[in-house]
Order: sequence, then structure tokens, then C-alpha cells
Amino acid sequence: MKFKIIFSFLLITNFIIAQEMQYQSIKKGDFPDGVYKTLDDVLKKQPTSTDEIYFETNEKYDDNNLPEKAFFYFKKNKKKINLPLAVSYKGEMYFQTYRKYTNKRDKGYDPDAYSRFCKVTNYGRFIYFEENMRGMFSKFALGAINPVTYSINGSTKGIVLDLENKEFNMLRDCEDLNDFLKQNNIPEIECDSDQFSIADLRAKIDEINKPYQ
Repeated sequence: MKFKIIFSFLLITNFIIAQEMQYQSIKKGDFPDGVYKTLDDVLKKQPTSTDEIYFETNEKYDDNNLPEKAFFYFKKNKKKINLPLAVSYKGEMYFQTYRKYTNKRDKGYDPDAYSRFCKVTNYGRFIYFEENMRGMFSKFALGAINPVTYSINGSTKGIVLDLENKEFNMLRDCEDLNDFLKQNNIPEIECDSDQFSIADLRAKIDEINKPYQ
């Protein structure tokens, strides 16, 4: 009888703890403009440098819709920003795929352009952006495919910054996505990697992030 009471108490306690668990969340505009050298700077929302910067890009954009990908430079000496992890510019947060902070299973991938920063497209429990990635030993790049319809095992990968585990996770296919969901106590989904598109991935991340926005 005593054992049953203790067991019941532990179950109730664990349930209460799970219900009260709160996750850190990030909203657009949370980061002061500047250059963020490390992940710790990002988590503290404290830029390493607030020197004036500018960007260059081949993408079309306007002041209300900054480009998805860009290279940043310091205005004072026109020096390219290479190593820092992130840049906050006019309220938009940009990250580059820095292998130092990448999940160990994803370290075999590199972006198709080094020192390029990618705009965050979804905020909340996780920070989400996309980059064109390839295996380090690839001999050729994948051809151009419609970015809305190709599967997530194409060249563009969804990347999430896991604020609790302090690492980047690349979501390459359904198995990858479900491993990530399981790791973060989120129900897994049924999907087929050959059919699951980058648009489906964006929708799933948006669903997860919505309560934290």
C-alpha cells in the first residue's frame, strides 16, 4: 500500500512538472541590431559589436522585405563579416551555418556559399531558417528545383536553433524531423521523405512555434 502511494505521488509530481515546464521563446525584434560573435551572445541578446554594417546580395528586395540571404560588411572599413555567428539588421535576425554549434550528425554538410547569412523566417520555441547545403564530399551541386515543392532531402535544408540544447539541427528528411521532435518531447508525425516538402516542413515548424509567438 505504501509503495502504491509513493508511486502515485511520483506520477502526479511528474505530471505537474511537465505541465509547468516552460520553454524559452524568441520573438522577431528581440535582438538589438549588431553583430553576434558567439551563440552565448545570441542567447543573452547582447551584440558583440554595434558598429554600423551593410549588406550585399543578388536577391531582389525592398526595405519592408529584406533578402533571405546576404553577405554583411562593416561600414567603417568595408571588411566582410566572416566568422561571427549572427547579425541583427533592421529588426531581422540572420545566421550563418557555423559548424561549431551544429549537431554532430550534421557536421558533414557545408553551405554552398561560405560566410553567407540567412534570414530567420520563423521565431518561437525554435529559431528557423533555411540554407542551401551539400555534403562536403559532393562532386556536383543539385539542379535548380522549385523551392516550394521539392522534398526536404533536396539541396535546401531547414535549420533550427534549439535554444534548450544550444545547437543547430539540420532537418534533412522525415526521420531527421521525427528524431528532433522526439528529442524535444513533441509528438512525432507520419510522413514520407520522398513526398514531404520544404513547404510541409515550414508549416510544421510554424505549428510548433505558434504558441510561443
